[in-house]
Amino acid sequence: MDRMDAENDRGGKVMENTKISSIQLFLLNIGFLYGSTVILSPAISARNDAWLAVILGGLGGALLVWMYASIALLNPTKTLVGILKDRFGKYIGTLIAILYIWYFIHLASLVFRNFGEFIATVTFPETPMVVVIAIFAALVLYGVNSGIEVMSRLSELFVPFIPVTALITSLSLITTRDITAFLPLLEDGLAPVLNAALGFVTFPFGETIVFLMVFPHLNKKENLKKITAFSVIVFIVLSLLIFFRCITVLGQDLLYRAAFSPHLTALLIPGANVEPLIDINLLIGGGIKISICIYAAAKALSQVFGIGDYRKLVTAVTTFSVVLSVWVYENQLEMFEWAQKVWPYYSIPFQVVIPFILIILSLKKGKIMTGNY
Repeated sequence: MDRMDAENDRGGKVMENTKISSIQLFLLNIGFLYGSTVILSPAISARNDAWLAVILGGLGGALLVWMYASIALLNPTKTLVGILKDRFGKYIGTLIAILYIWYFIHLASLVFRNFGEFIATVTFPETPMVVVIAIFAALVLYGVNSGIEVMSRLSELFVPFIPVTALITSLSLITTRDITAFLPLLEDGLAPVLNAALGFVTFPFGETIVFLMVFPHLNKKENLKKITAFSVIVFIVLSLLIFFRCITVLGQDLLYRAAFSPHLTALLIPGANVEPLIDINLLIGGGIKISICIYAAAKALSQVFGIGDYRKLVTAVTTFSVVLSVWVYENQLEMFEWAQKVWPYYSIPFQVVIPFILIILSLKKGKIMTGNY
């Protein structure tokens, strides 16, 4: 018999049988953060100063992730839906929860489209994009229906390949580099760096708000802040490694113009074909990111509408995400423009405003309960 999460929808209290370990949550975080950032990195808009945008955005992202972890620790038995209902009241909390469900589904559809565009453009150019997305969706559907525990075990198996492959690829290109390609510093001033850093904060760090639907599964919640902090550090280092590899091999102009620069860089390795490894890495990160988003959306829907098993909703959520992914952009250029110019501002209410209010209300309630307020 499958292990199921019994949820008390009224109080949002999670009485769980399924638990994940600290290392599993860490690897899920790494896979999620890696996700589609290599395809659509907002930091690239800062051109040769993108490494500064990565660092500044990483610091801002660390603050957001710390805030999400703090919200979870202040409400250790509740998912995001339960926290919203508890802090905003049943009706307003439910309305905001429905908005988050849309946000999670929308995010899943965007990542579906990112990887559909990548595979249909680079790997299988003769295959219709909708077919690529549908096959990918079938794999995601199987993983989400298997439960968070299985998804976590798969992350243990696959996510370590991401940094290993990135390191191997970087070392393989060490003789073809122009180490001055990222100079001069701040050639276009600080404004482009700050704009790119804002994009990097919201994509991908702010998107980890979705993990408020996952954090209650952690078996040792006292490790939560350490896990999230370490995952942020590792991802920043990985992002810097990939950026410096790409810009020193491709140069500033080609890096900025190339649609999928990490893939292009891999093609330049002399005497070796590591292109499939890069593709697999992107599929691992994208698969984890989409799976977490669909899991969170289906779980939130089941809590909002009092459905006992979230699995009953997974197929419908996945299907809607696939349909939306095909419809959401008209072409690849629109996809890149949306990621850089629209997504950061569209995400701010979900990633910053509402979580900030939640942590204030949670701290206030904590003081009242302890008699210190």
